Formats: sequence, C-alpha cells, structure tokens
Amino acid sequence: MTYVLGNGITATFTPSTGSAINFAVTGFSRSGGDRPEIDVTVGDDSRRIAYAGLASPEEYTLTVKFDGEDLTAEMVKCGSGDLQVYMNLANSCSTSPTASFLGPIDVHLVSFNHSVELDGILEGEVTFRRQH
Repeated sequence: MTYVLGNGITATFTPSTGSAINFAVTGFSRSGGDRPEIDVTVGDDSRRIAYAGLASPEEYTLTVKFDGEDLTAEMVKCGSGDLQVYMNLANSCSTSPTASFLGPIDVHLVSFNHSVELDGILEGEVTFRRQH
C-alpha cells in the first residue's frame, strides 16, 4: 500500500477510560524492537555462541498539534488505551485521512510536552509505548 505523506496525517488516542483525543500529526518516529545479542560462549567452546535477547519496547513519538486536550489527566491515570494513525492512500487525496497507517495498537502514554500555545492550539510531542 502506498500512502501520501505530508499535511493531513491524524492520530487518535482512545484512553481506556475517557473520550478520544485527536491530534494533527506533523512528524512521526518509531523506535525499539531491536534485540540485543547475548553471548553464552564458555571456555571449552570452539566457536562463539550467542542468542538473541528480548526485544526492547516499541515507542512511537508524534510531533503534534492539538486543541487544548487535557493530557495531564491521562498521564496521572497511567494513560493506557488504543493509538491509531491515519494517512491518505496515494490514490485518495481527500481532506480527511481514512487509511489506517498504524493501529489500533495497545499503548501507554509515556510523556508529552507542548512548546507553543497560539490561538488555543498546542504544539508539542507525545510519546506512546506499545504494550505487549
């Protein structure tokens, strides 16, 4: 599937309690999932022996604009819920993205910040950690 990148990407975080919080997404990154190598070689081995360790937690950081939603209340409640990110398909340039690019996935709201408040619109970053 091919997606149209750029303006119009949206995300919805639906807490386990409370109403959905919608974001306009201006940037997106994913980290985690890598597996460290565990060396189990012993003295009488003729070759090095290693096993893959447990995968690190996946985190999704969204650079967002949102309309004064109260994320602090969700942080206090441990902010678990569903995250879904929407984009347009390459053959559809509608004004409202409808194709699910990510999710819904179970996440915890790990952190957020906002750096600018202009006309009631907050800009900042929101980080979610995937539950496994």
